[in-house]
Amino acid sequence: MSAPFTLHLRDDERLIWSTTISDRLIRTEQSRQRLMAIGIFVPSIIVAALMGAAFLGSIAPRDAINPDAMLAPIYFAFALAIAVLAIAQLFKLAFPRGPEATHYAATSERLIAIDAAGAITAEMPAGEVGEILAGGPRLDLAVLRRDEDSDAAAFTIRFIERPLEAKAILEDAYPTTVEKTPPIEGVSIEP
Repeated sequence: MSAPFTLHLRDDERLIWSTTISDRLIRTEQSRQRLMAIGIFVPSIIVAALMGAAFLGSIAPRDAINPDAMLAPIYFAFALAIAVLAIAQLFKLAFPRGPEATHYAATSERLIAIDAAGAITAEMPAGEVGEILAGGPRLDLAVLRRDEDSDAAAFTIRFIERPLEAKAILEDAYPTTVEKTPPIEGVSIEP
């Protein structure tokens, strides 16, 4: 499975692990995104219609003074905002978000993520690899950086089959060293 990565490997860099994202997991995620979009669209369009009706009712001409008339701009603003939210859900329904990367690899020098076109979308040098976390509604991996003060994002590995096996391979390939603080003289921790 090294074919997508051969163009990006440096001299003396060897491939330790590589994988391709799972089409089944992507279809499941896109179905979930569509279901959430429908779940938000339906109540949003109902509330927008009700707020629109309240707006029209507040500006309708009447024989007596209508105290709701001063709330008309608020009704209109809420109706418009919720209608925009509903329309945004239609776009999410039609175009669910896909994965950024389609291939992942661990080499002797770095972690690499490559998109469908073969371009590198993310990479993390081996020296910066810190703790590797597995979690989320669909088990994904997040590779944290050793430098906790760094503003750089974690390296995420999403939509792969057998993420726990990948986690074990990556932890073997990039062992983290735990820095122990030396004991303070004259202070005992024992009870």
